[in-house]
Amino acid sequence: MTERFPSPSGGPAETVTSMPATPSGSADARQRHALAYLSHFEYPVELRTLAAYVAADEGNVPVEAVDDRVREETAIALHHIDLPHLIAVGVVEYDPESRMVVATENAPVGRYVDVTEGPRSFDAV
Repeated sequence: MTERFPSPSGGPAETVTSMPATPSGSADARQRHALAYLSHFEYPVELRTLAAYVAADEGNVPVEAVDDRVREETAIALHHIDLPHLIAVGVVEYDPESRMVVATENAPVGRYVDVTEGPRSFDAV
């Protein structure tokens, strides 16, 4: 599948010519983190905001501790790898021009997301 997406940083459009049929390792975990965050909202979330929360979950740190470089790398991975896969399976909608993403009604959170109710290591107990 070939699609053109604008760069997450606002640069020229880039062409994505392939997408993994099944995500592996960190991509799969990143998709679960993204769906977990999106499941809390009924309205679209900006890609940069989503990237900050996903990076915080991946690093097990507070969102305030995520630096700009890590946020940008996570946004790029979401934009080019994770969101196209989640769009293909019908669980998110993403507008690459506005960089807004939202979970669809079809998002089977329980199937894709391993949500735990316990505190993360940095949460006050």
